Amino acid sequence: FNTFNTTIITNNLRMALPFLPGHSTNSNLGVDNFRKPHAFDMRNGVPVFVGEEKPGIGGKALPGQKIAPKSKIVPNGAGQSAPSWVVHDRQVLRFSAYFQEAVHEKREEKYRIRNCTILYYLEDDSIQVNEARQENSGIPQGTLIRRHRIPQPPPSDDQFYTVEAFNVGNSVTLYSRSFTIRNCDAFTRNFLTKSGIKVPGAESTEPADPYFVHRKQQASTMQPHRPYEKCDTLKQFLDNDRKVLRFYCIWDNSSEMFGDVRELVLHYFLADDTIEIREVIRLIPGGMLLPSS
Repeated sequence: FNTFNTTIITNNLRMALPFLPGHSTNSNLGVDNFRKPHAFDMRNGVPVFVGEEKPGIGGKALPGQKIAPKSKIVPNGAGQSAPSWVVHDRQVLRFSAYFQEAVHEKREEKYRIRNCTILYYLEDDSIQVNEARQENSGIPQGTLIRRHRIPQPPPSDDQFYTVEAFNVGNSVTLYSRSFTIRNCDAFTRNFLTKSGIKVPGAESTEPADPYFVHRKQQASTMQPHRPYEKCDTLKQFLDNDRKVLRFYCIWDNSSEMFGDVRELVLHYFLADDTIEIREVIRLIPGGMLLPSS
């Protein structure tokens, strides 16, 4: 029997026997570790208390004590051990996620679907959340959560998120926002698979925001049938400067009261596509300039 099997047998026997004199067992049966961790360190000749998270005798937790687990659970692999900031330097897990945000007192929409990207840095377990900017969204977008270690929601708020909490199909609560992970990139899928974590398949469709779908439909109906195309106006000016097309026209307004027929000249300037219309003025005997009749 090893220590682990002896402890299990002792616990089962203790639960089976009644709590009477002569029927109780020794709780230290099979235990060979009675080391007591130190609670003070000497720094600059002054004792400093460092035993807040130190366990009791034999490594057992004290009554009411809650020992936080290690932040890094990713195996170091075979070979010489090295710090995590060296082994996983510039290695980032990328997850595609979304969260639903309620909208109050607005007729056009009741909720929003906001797609974002969760970046998990393996070197220090820090997390960053980015949201792609949408045109005329009216809401602050970009970096939603800056890079830092994020604590878990209560009652585990004394612990930080680790890589095992992130997987396709999981929901992660970051500062009271529930993010649903729907996909990940190839490096993330390969890394989690090699770490012994089964990664489900990605969701087939991306969740759409009903309000933005409605806005896209409205924007498509407002597009002109022949939109103006951008052209090089400087080249047009240099090639067609002082080139003018001249057309002779007639404006027949005789059907109206005091109307007559007038001769006009239409100029079309090729340099900037502008038009000028001028009336032909004739000189009559007596030196008066009158419109032609």
